[in-house]
Amino acid sequence: MRAIGIEHFGETPALKEVPVPEPGSGEVQIAIEAASTNPLDLAIASGVLAALGECRFPLTLGMDGAGTVTAVGDGVTEFRVGDRVFGQFWSRPLRSGSFAEVAVVQAVPAFGALARIPDELPSDVAAALPTAGMTALGAIDVMRVPEGGTLAILGATGGVGTFAVQAAAARGIRVIATASAQVAEEVRELGATAIVVRGAEPLDQALRRLAPEGVDAIFDTVGDRSLTSSVAGAVRDGGALLSIASGVDEKLLAEERIRVADYRLDRKPERLAELTKLVTAGTIRPVIGAVLSLEEAPRTLTGGVEPTGMRGKTVLRVSLTSEQCR
Repeated sequence: MRAIGIEHFGETPALKEVPVPEPGSGEVQIAIEAASTNPLDLAIASGVLAALGECRFPLTLGMDGAGTVTAVGDGVTEFRVGDRVFGQFWSRPLRSGSFAEVAVVQAVPAFGALARIPDELPSDVAAALPTAGMTALGAIDVMRVPEGGTLAILGATGGVGTFAVQAAAARGIRVIATASAQVAEEVRELGATAIVVRGAEPLDQALRRLAPEGVDAIFDTVGDRSLTSSVAGAVRDGGALLSIASGVDEKLLAEERIRVADYRLDRKPERLAELTKLVTAGTIRPVIGAVLSLEEAPRTLTGGVEPTGMRGKTVLRVSLTSEQCR
């Protein structure tokens, strides 16, 4: 079968022919219909996250995916053959990801989450949800912005940012978002109250203008430490500054006036369930910036494919039939 993988940390991801993985005890085999990319994929390929879980080589990449269960291992009671499933495929050890025609994942992933796909959700949509959507929901929970409060989102046009704008707006939170002039109206349509166009004025000044009494929180998805340090003063006393991109330095982490943290996704099964309810209710939706084939995956992983308009999520269509798994 075809898969995007590496033979060792630091290798450039490439399309390869590999054997079809078979499920072991507690695992399910899935014919992948769609997958989506995340910065997490390259972090794993580089070896940066090697300490978080065991990896087995050759390693097939891909955390987020959707497809149909084609076989189950001993002891699996959560799913059966024929179930459509999706989630974050972070098993331990990590060896068989979603960038493949067939993946094997733990029925209860050690570091991820797996669930049935609601009948009304297409595979492309389901595959675009897990990591980015769960991260946005988790970060908003941790920041504890009250209804009617103000949240500034740095990097509102990416995968996590587009989910965060919608989720915050659905909770009655006023959203100030950073975006380019070309996509400002699209971000407004997602629920942003105000847009700060990148480069139009210093961000700290813009936030003080738009929220003179201070914003309740700043959510950083960009990872520019100089930027987060410059805008921290725009947060009201007792508010929060949260980054998902290692965007706070040691000096800022020591800040006592506000709560500052690098957020790491937690409570994944619970967050995936909440995300599913919000999407099926039509409250939020994934913004899909590009739909590519499996062959194009290596190029998009290394920055060779840029979506037009908002970046949102990049989805890979695989669509292997279950009969081809054997």
